[in-house]
Amino acid sequence: MDLGLISVCQMQLADALSVIERMRPQDLECLHALRGFMSSEAFAVDRWSTEGPAWVVMDGALPVCIGGLTFHSEWLAVAWFIATPDMRPESWRKVIRHSRTVFSKAADPSFEHYRHRIEAHVMADWPQAQGFAKRLGFSFEGTRRGAGRCGEDFQTWAIVGPPKG
Repeated sequence: MDLGLISVCQMQLADALSVIERMRPQDLECLHALRGFMSSEAFAVDRWSTEGPAWVVMDGALPVCIGGLTFHSEWLAVAWFIATPDMRPESWRKVIRHSRTVFSKAADPSFEHYRHRIEAHVMADWPQAQGFAKRLGFSFEGTRRGAGRCGEDFQTWAIVGPPKG
């Protein structure tokens, strides 16, 4: 099924809700392990109102994934990403290119919102998500044993630059 032009734009609340209501089972499992149960509406508002850039990948008029950076402090950002089963290979290529651009800019010391550390938290038993983190330029740092709500293990991946001066 050809849905049309694939584009990346600033995420709107309706986009977040649409993607969250249709997210892949692995994304839902990861969300519950990291954050506990949240209603679709509450999580959509949480992602939409995050401090930091947030984007949506549109396949025609259909939002197929959302992603972004949450600025936790003046030096730390955490990358996040939620996809639907509607992602086509072209959508994955577009989100990888866009994410690399955003992360590269955020990791540039001359950028106004520079963060010298960008983290991604990935379930240790999800090799596809680990490969995605690696393709986005993150380096594996270690496994946080029992970090999930029900004792799931999570991996920490990071992009690290020089500290702010």
